[in-house]
Amino acid sequence: MDHGAIHSVFASLTEKQEEALRLACQHLTSKQIAQELGVAPVTIDKRIDAVRAKLGHMPRVEVLRHYRAWAEAYDRTIDDPTILTPPLSSAASTTAQPQERPYVFEDSLAFDARAPWDRSSDWLQPRIRPSDLGISGKLLLIALGAVAIMAVAVLSMAFANALATML
Repeated sequence: MDHGAIHSVFASLTEKQEEALRLACQHLTSKQIAQELGVAPVTIDKRIDAVRAKLGHMPRVEVLRHYRAWAEAYDRTIDDPTILTPPLSSAASTTAQPQERPYVFEDSLAFDARAPWDRSSDWLQPRIRPSDLGISGKLLLIALGAVAIMAVAVLSMAFANALATML
């Protein structure tokens, strides 16, 4: 697709699509953009996918590079001017990725293990989240919790009673 066609697609974007692309150019994930705008992450993905469809299903990073070039050409501001790196060379790198750094893929931005707001359910077994449990699973979990609390209360009263008889 030539630059003129790409620029005409960007000129015809809705305000919400343009806002999603602008925030994506700031290295925000769909979840972070959704959190900032107060919408669901799937909504952000749909907005960006609609733009990608207009551009022949171009990879997301390429869309963001073209959007940045279009925004700079038409004096539109994107908060941080040094967001996207130049395109990677066509030869794939065979060097090992350092363990302490996030993985970087040719067709994407950087992926970290988990976002900070997703770390709240670390007390559960891996791969099991409260949203994965059905209504019966949640009720069973509540019932088991109530039984555990009652057992602690009974044992505490028995211990207090044993101490009282010893004195």
